[in-house]
Amino acid sequence: MKNLTFSTVLVFLSFVHTAFQTLDKEVFLIFNEDTKFCLIAQSSEAVTTAACKKSSDLQKFRWVSDHQLMSVAFAQCLGVPNKRNQAKISLYPCNKKSEFQKWECRNTALAIQGEDLFLSAGKKKENIVLKTRSEAKDKWKIYGTMDNLCSQSYEDIFTLLGNSNGAPCTFPFLLSGRWYTECTDAGRSDGLFWCATTPSFDEDHLFGFCPAANIDRFWSTDPLTGTYYQINHQSALTWHQARKSCQQQNAELLSVMEIHEQIYLRDLIDSKRSSLWIGLNSLNLNSGWQWSGGFPFRYFNWAQGSPEPESEKLCAVLNPRRDAKWENQPCELKLGYICKKEKSTKDPLILPSGDVESVKCPEEWLPYGGHCFMVHRDPKEWREAQISCNESNGDLASIHNPEEHGFILSQLGYRAVDELWIGLNDLKIQMYFEWSDGTPVTYTKWLPGEPTHEVTGQEDCVIMAGKDGYWADSACDRKLGYICRRDPLQGVSQTAKTDPACLKGWERYGFYCYLVGHTSVTFSEAKKTCERSSGYLTSIADRYEQAYLTSLIGLSSEKYFWIGLSDMEEQGIFKWVTGEGVLYTNWNAAMPGKKAGCVALRTGNAAGLWDVQNCEVKAKFLCKKLAEKVTVPAVSERVSDSKCPLGWDTSNSTNSCFRGFVREENQKKTWFEARDFCREIGGDLTAIRNEEEQTVIENLIKKKSPSFQPFWIGLQCLDPDGGLSWSDGSPVNYKDEIRYYFYDTAFQDCGAIGENPSLSWIKEHCEYSHNWICEIKKGTPLKPEPLGPSTTYEVTEDGWIVKGDKQYFFSPEKTSMEKARTFCRNNHGNLATIGNNSERKFVWKYVRGDFVVLYTTLLIYPLYISSACEVRKNGLAA
Repeated sequence: MKNLTFSTVLVFLSFVHTAFQTLDKEVFLIFNEDTKFCLIAQSSEAVTTAACKKSSDLQKFRWVSDHQLMSVAFAQCLGVPNKRNQAKISLYPCNKKSEFQKWECRNTALAIQGEDLFLSAGKKKENIVLKTRSEAKDKWKIYGTMDNLCSQSYEDIFTLLGNSNGAPCTFPFLLSGRWYTECTDAGRSDGLFWCATTPSFDEDHLFGFCPAANIDRFWSTDPLTGTYYQINHQSALTWHQARKSCQQQNAELLSVMEIHEQIYLRDLIDSKRSSLWIGLNSLNLNSGWQWSGGFPFRYFNWAQGSPEPESEKLCAVLNPRRDAKWENQPCELKLGYICKKEKSTKDPLILPSGDVESVKCPEEWLPYGGHCFMVHRDPKEWREAQISCNESNGDLASIHNPEEHGFILSQLGYRAVDELWIGLNDLKIQMYFEWSDGTPVTYTKWLPGEPTHEVTGQEDCVIMAGKDGYWADSACDRKLGYICRRDPLQGVSQTAKTDPACLKGWERYGFYCYLVGHTSVTFSEAKKTCERSSGYLTSIADRYEQAYLTSLIGLSSEKYFWIGLSDMEEQGIFKWVTGEGVLYTNWNAAMPGKKAGCVALRTGNAAGLWDVQNCEVKAKFLCKKLAEKVTVPAVSERVSDSKCPLGWDTSNSTNSCFRGFVREENQKKTWFEARDFCREIGGDLTAIRNEEEQTVIENLIKKKSPSFQPFWIGLQCLDPDGGLSWSDGSPVNYKDEIRYYFYDTAFQDCGAIGENPSLSWIKEHCEYSHNWICEIKKGTPLKPEPLGPSTTYEVTEDGWIVKGDKQYFFSPEKTSMEKARTFCRNNHGNLATIGNNSERKFVWKYVRGDFVVLYTTLLIYPLYISSACEVRKNGLAA
């Protein structure tokens, strides 16, 4: 390691507190609810319980990986000598590979990963042991909270520069005979903090610098804008890891919104050769391309042929070899990346707050946010529509935030079948979209697969369409309805309208009246306040009610508003205060999370999204009650009389049919492939909404696969700015366990039914290949199964696989990279190179299921076999 000199100075430094102070939120005491004692490590051999004492280092623990708990005092990890009943809990040198140190939460119990062996409290001062049964007294929580131990999950710290290709820090690590549990500046004269990326720096000398939010020496600055950029071309991280690395520096993966910015970046990376991750992604499977961090996607710089249509290519790279243009790739490739940090936070469009409906609008126009809006349904081409709006002293509508979008969707009479012109277009500069009224582009919300800019590149105008009112680029000569926006009438204020079916101060929408509470109170106080007005904390039945409430509170300066959803009765099972079924969810990023609590609507950039908050936090709130003299039409929940197709299972209480698809190993599918298969036959990957559906699916799995192989279901956690969701849009509210299985790693996982007799839900890498379960609605015609690609390969006499103009040899033997290369060269080949995604998928599918290292001549592809040789058909080395 350069600039690290280990001398007598280091001996002195080792006794000086040079590491980062351990954050309080990372360290916790392990509290037993029954005994009221805390875990204490008296020595590496004696782990017992004692009266809780926050100041005692012997009682402090922290997660140092997804499944390892470390004693802060001894820098060793909790573990067992074997997986047996009554096995003694002790401390061991931390080893990420040891199955005896891997723990997982089962609600409030703590168990050895994958085993029914639970941490048992025992009696005071007795050593803690494993037990085969989890008893009521074996409930462990973080001291001083109601949260289980896994709510304080570990987060990898990704390194910069160094010699480890951006690999995360390993804690604890050994340096000059001392264990370090945090980043340190030991041995450096420049004050930069660093960490080892293996357990022993003394042996491996692998390191990187730790991220910091306030250090600018690793950044380049655009002299024109003052924006900072960090080019991590030597790193090899997935898209999600790259984004996390940027966020750990108070930055974000690169977004490009201006042409000048693209030109500056092209020059900055001109000497680089490998593609670099940027923030562009299509990870929200219900919408189109978006920049991470919520920045508007208004400038397009795709390389020719991109974005490619493969369903797993959801993340974008900037390719220096193609004039810095963008391509879409699978998010799990390991690449370098670009971070971006603004010099200052700017909000180019400040919308008015407070009473935004006090303005006066012309007849038939509706006010919102200090402007007036109106839908016209007489079909016109885009320019004709703009002229029509101009004649009313307005322009085609510009939409600047989720609140305005929600208002248009819920209050202007928008229909799910509508296609309406809005003002966004790229008529002035191709691929650079602007609002026709000249206001800044601060918000975009594209439909899935959009924008496409098809029809010989002439889709220059934008429509609002679909049930969510998302956007698509379209040919400007289509005749469609349109939305106008104008300033209010000058010098005239409008008297606030009161619906006679609602009390003063309440707002009418549909069959209900709504009240915005103007005092900040706890959840229970808000509930009581609404009940005193003969109402209740609001429930949300669908996307349109959600859009209305977003528009109602979104312009407020308050961060949160309570709604009537919580899991106070049963942790993990969310219920409305009215007892209504949860038919719709709109979770924010990382939600519902692991902690029990009450649900509040966000405002600001995340307007309308749902966060789980401590119920004792004080926030404003939303009340709801039925409008006077209004009867809500009865909603039929009758189960369909239609039969399921032959071979599909159901129950008397569900409108869905389910079928498991079991395939040979080389025909199993990734999560994306399984979802596409289900959609092509008329359904989707299954959602599981209740115990009845869970039972149906468990029974069909037992019939189909007695060996308990995993089956994909529709649960996914891909969108970095969204929460858990089902692929068919069903609400996520069933099963407490999903909260613990899905939130201990970064977003990159998909849901499956586990490969164990209990058939529990598990999270898996989305590109693993498994069997799968499809769901179709009763009465839906079943379409023919799509024909998959042939998985039969020609094999030479000496065992080489023929694929196209190349031959491959997959070695089952483990060996070093150099020995693997020698073997390949002795057979007239070389270690495999992977030149495109088709070749990557071929190798991945051939070797799936073998979880050891594959040596290729490329660092960036994370594949899993011992070694692979590649040779041309004519015998010349590839």
